[in-house]
Amino acid sequence: MITLEAALYVAGRPLTVEELADIIGKAVSTTQKILKDLEFEYHKREGALEVVELPRSRYVMQLKPELTPRVGKLIPGGLLSFSTLQTLVYIALKQPILQSELVLQRGTHVYDHVKELTEKKFIEATPQGRSKLLRTTTLFADYFGLDHDMVRLKAQLKHKMKQILQQQQQRENEEMDHRQ
Repeated sequence: MITLEAALYVAGRPLTVEELADIIGKAVSTTQKILKDLEFEYHKREGALEVVELPRSRYVMQLKPELTPRVGKLIPGGLLSFSTLQTLVYIALKQPILQSELVLQRGTHVYDHVKELTEKKFIEATPQGRSKLLRTTTLFADYFGLDHDMVRLKAQLKHKMKQILQQQQQRENEEMDHRQ
């Protein structure tokens, strides 16, 4: 169990059961049982981290989402601003969407958002005529714990992002109140 925990910790990305089985030299079925035990142990601890099973038998160790607003500014590269997060949600819900359409709907400030989101690999932008076609990446789905299937992703996103946006807005409002 210790080696699985270490692998999930250092990977910084979701790992498949097959990858993890190879790392510990065990059968996939044995590895799945160990992962379930590890997932339960982290849940029982009520600590800051969690082990989560993602679609397609992938596992990740991550910070619990409810803690991100408080410690997010410590994450290398920082969290997304509220307006950038809104742009990301818009892209995810309307994808695939042309950047020119996004600009019409949200304003020219989205050029900076698209640049940042592309750099952080949350979206990909492929040239389409004089514009770019924008869509989210698998990293986006994994980072936010969403399904890779587009229909399920959008349904999950509507629910989950509403909560995240509310938390982010509350945090930014608290910071503004604190500055005044």
